[in-house]
Amino acid sequence: MMIARIQAQLERLYGILLPQRVEEYLVNRKEALEVLSLPTGSKIPKELFLVRQNGGDARSGDTLEIALFFDSRLLDNLEKNNPFFSLNDKNLSDFCILIEGVSHFVYYLWKAHQGHPITQLEMELQAEIDKFLMLLFYLRADGDPALPQKLFDALFDRFTLLESLSEEKKARYLTASRLAMQYCHRLQAQFFRRREFEDLIGEIRRFYNYSQEQKISHIIH
Repeated sequence: MMIARIQAQLERLYGILLPQRVEEYLVNRKEALEVLSLPTGSKIPKELFLVRQNGGDARSGDTLEIALFFDSRLLDNLEKNNPFFSLNDKNLSDFCILIEGVSHFVYYLWKAHQGHPITQLEMELQAEIDKFLMLLFYLRADGDPALPQKLFDALFDRFTLLESLSEEKKARYLTASRLAMQYCHRLQAQFFRRREFEDLIGEIRRFYNYSQEQKISHIIH
């Protein structure tokens, strides 16, 4: 299963292993609408990472329910245009959305297992970095010297935000994208260009475990 493969590759990249498997937490459109308390026919994004707290206070031992939704048209497209065989204009956008959803799932649960707090900005920032790293590793075998710049253009320059997003969400996505672009440029200059992959793995694994404040400080200094 494609999403199981992405989870396994993210875990291998960061040297972690979760007991939860993403394919067991998938919900369909009807179930996603129920979690969101939205009526049938409501428009929702192609990907949603859903967290619902049962009870009123996480500190009192109440449980969290998590689920991951992907639009069936996205999954159908990736089934027809398998990105593991070829990444192209037909599947790149949907594949990025798929990576982003699995990234949210893995990162949220990893932080929860560590007992660390997590913010939405932190999740979006990590997801942008995960997309860049995964795509660069997948496409590196093509030997295209212009590949890194093509990925920067595709991920950080040519994206558009949904008009329906609130101003708060737009600001969060733009901040995450700007910080991720800055960090990925550093990874490209310091590690990928010099082919220092062992040092790269050490760097991204340390970064993965940083808090939001530590991540931002690490990027801007």
